[in-house]
Amino acid sequence: MNLIFYFDQPILPHAGGTERAAYLLAQALSQHGHRVSFLSLRQAADTPPGAPPYFTLPRQDTLFCQENREYVETLCSAQKTDGIINCGANQDDSFFFSHEHLDIQASIISWISFDVRTGLDYFSCLLRKDFSTWGNTIKTLLRHALLPYKKHAAISNKKRKYRDMFRGSDKVVFLSRHYTEDALQLAGPPERARLYAIPNLLTYAPVQPDLSGKENAVLYVGRLADSPKKVDRLLKVWKKVQPLHPDWHLYLVGDGPERGNLERMAERLKLENVHFEGVQEPAPYYRKARILCLTSTHEGTPMVINEALSYGCVPVVFNSFHAAEDMLPDRETGRLIPPFSLRLFARELDELMSGPYVPPSTRVLTNYQPEKVIPLWMECLQDQL
Repeated sequence: MNLIFYFDQPILPHAGGTERAAYLLAQALSQHGHRVSFLSLRQAADTPPGAPPYFTLPRQDTLFCQENREYVETLCSAQKTDGIINCGANQDDSFFFSHEHLDIQASIISWISFDVRTGLDYFSCLLRKDFSTWGNTIKTLLRHALLPYKKHAAISNKKRKYRDMFRGSDKVVFLSRHYTEDALQLAGPPERARLYAIPNLLTYAPVQPDLSGKENAVLYVGRLADSPKKVDRLLKVWKKVQPLHPDWHLYLVGDGPERGNLERMAERLKLENVHFEGVQEPAPYYRKARILCLTSTHEGTPMVINEALSYGCVPVVFNSFHAAEDMLPDRETGRLIPPFSLRLFARELDELMSGPYVPPSTRVLTNYQPEKVIPLWMECLQDQL
């Protein structure tokens, strides 16, 4: 079967979560006999050796244009493409990769790699709050005054988007059955698409933690973005626990638009032992850290949780997305904190930092192994593709 994976950003093994998940899946499907290639809106600076063929849309400033539409139609015809897996379906890319927009014979599979409700349950947390000046304070107050109207509009747009996606796709793949149910509640029964629930593959094979290599280290891995990651919550938690544990260190691995603000916040709060590491290969940090923290307003099935478990880090996570209880089913696996109590988050973190290191249970990782995940994708691809 000939498949094209699309995402707006280059699909690379060490990029963000969606890109990494797509690359891992493409590799696995290639090993099962499928021909795969990548298509992106933006040009890849370089590709790793042995990567699948790579194509870039001609117009990179905008997806929705005649030039890009004709390019995709010609590419599918020339490649004899059987299916396009749209990894950006949670974005407006779903309106482009639709049978109502593209004249192609290939099946369109919309892959939703995020929480379907994407923060609708905690909508006020997505609004930026800035009281640094009178002008910013007035803007913040106005945003909150308009909150009910904005939330109503967001829900209406979400419903319209999923209805359009169902109508324009042959299949829609979600990361969890919970998200399938969420989409059905929002959009109603699909007119066209078949729905599947398939989790992401593991990034790393589980390893036996090296107890001697574990340090007094707490770790965050991900984008430094205000919405939805909210890393500022983690810095506020660190303000509470760090004085109780002066020999512990917090490592933030990743970069993003909020890095400067977060660094200034760390200085303003007089935080100690906080290290902004930038974009790095996370495996060495997982190897030495005892605890992983995630303070997001919403997620999909964040790969960092399974990556942390694979290296023996205990995840401490806000229970703010519907797949959280699937990923951390009990306290032996990790800690789920009611959203968004910084006090309870700090209490659980303090408890883990105070006691002896106990490796987390990794039984749940069997659900994300290739022998479980790939048969689900093979069923999806062979089901009237």
